[in-house]
Amino acid sequence: MKPAAFDYARARSLSEALELLARPNVEARVIAGGQSLVAMMNLRVAAPGLLVDIARLPDLGSVTEEDSTVFYGACVTHAMIEDGIGPDPSQGLMTKVAETLAYRAVRNRGTIGGSLALADPAAEWPAVLAALDATAIVEGWKGKKAVACREFATGIYETRLGGGDILTAIWVPKLSPAAR
Repeated sequence: MKPAAFDYARARSLSEALELLARPNVEARVIAGGQSLVAMMNLRVAAPGLLVDIARLPDLGSVTEEDSTVFYGACVTHAMIEDGIGPDPSQGLMTKVAETLAYRAVRNRGTIGGSLALADPAAEWPAVLAALDATAIVEGWKGKKAVACREFATGIYETRLGGGDILTAIWVPKLSPAAR
């Protein structure tokens, strides 16, 4: 099948993405890698009127470290994690998970943030991030908030993301060297 007609906008900034999501009378969805959302659109399980592309927003594709936490931008791909682009707070668990996801072409495009934001019950990242006691960072017009990943999904394909919110980052605490 093919998706229903939709408009596409590539945001140049987070504020522009938030403005696009706030358009009245338009069901807008955020897209970065699109590996799951596009398949859902092709099956017409999802039919947004507007796709807001955040894949090229600064900082959303980076990994940084601060004290006892590693920060993953929402657009960090599975392949980037598999390839070890930043410090691994999980002592290899996240790398192992990333290398088992689908095949390399999907890992090159699919993102950790997209996986968490979609809340697909078959996805690995939501369970792994909950087990690692990670925190999702959500930004919207009401400001920035932190949501524990174990509480982020509220149901099948349902999350704590409000209308117009964007998952921008995931904070993962470093495991103790003694952790197994």
